[in-house]
Amino acid sequence: MVDAERLSAAFRGEGRLEALESPPQTVDAAYALQDAVREAIGKPIVGWKVAQTTARAQAAAGIEAPTVAPLLEGMIVPADTVFPSGRFYRPEVEAEIALELRRAITAPLSGGDLVDRLAGVRLAIEVADSRYTDKPSMGAKAVIADMNSCGALVVGPLLDLGEFSGAAEGDVLMRLGDGTTVPALPADMRPKPIEVLEFLVRFVIDRGHTLPAGCIITTGTHTAPTVSGPGVITADFRTTGKVNARLSAAHG
Repeated sequence: MVDAERLSAAFRGEGRLEALESPPQTVDAAYALQDAVREAIGKPIVGWKVAQTTARAQAAAGIEAPTVAPLLEGMIVPADTVFPSGRFYRPEVEAEIALELRRAITAPLSGGDLVDRLAGVRLAIEVADSRYTDKPSMGAKAVIADMNSCGALVVGPLLDLGEFSGAAEGDVLMRLGDGTTVPALPADMRPKPIEVLEFLVRFVIDRGHTLPAGCIITTGTHTAPTVSGPGVITADFRTTGKVNARLSAAHG
């Protein structure tokens, strides 16, 4: 696929795309192109990203379900990572909650059976980074094909599941590189992480994948995705903890 090669080159930092030669016309076609992009990049899956996790977000994007993409080797990094200059094109940062598995999931699960597979939670910053010059004009299907705009996921230390509700439901701020703060989204626009995980399990099993022990799943943003310039970025889950990273100058 020509578009898969072009998107994988953009993923490697070889320049953004103004358009696709054959834009996907269906969600299934979008995921097929995403799979081809992942194969062209050639790195193993180490986690998963889920986006558009609420009804309001899906309606705004013109879709009917959350969107998914794999996180590839090298994309999940520890707190306090300093990203080098040129690592991103136009980074957008989001405060998120990631779930880590202690036991593999190889079949659909829900409720307590699903929670029993969790090792704990990690406070996180997703750094989204579109490979398109004008992401809004491309539409949701093209964004799915572009690895769902995955850039990097910064994760804090593993926390006990007892910290879960405070992080998922409490106040949160996202601090940008210039010190500007982005407040929490309204409650009806914040994800419910366990429900998101249930969706992801069905999604990956239906597509022939499994979720191994140690897999990290980020479950959607708790703050509006916001472009950040260079500097320290912080997701501050006020009652639970913080996670930081540093952005350098974006790709020229």
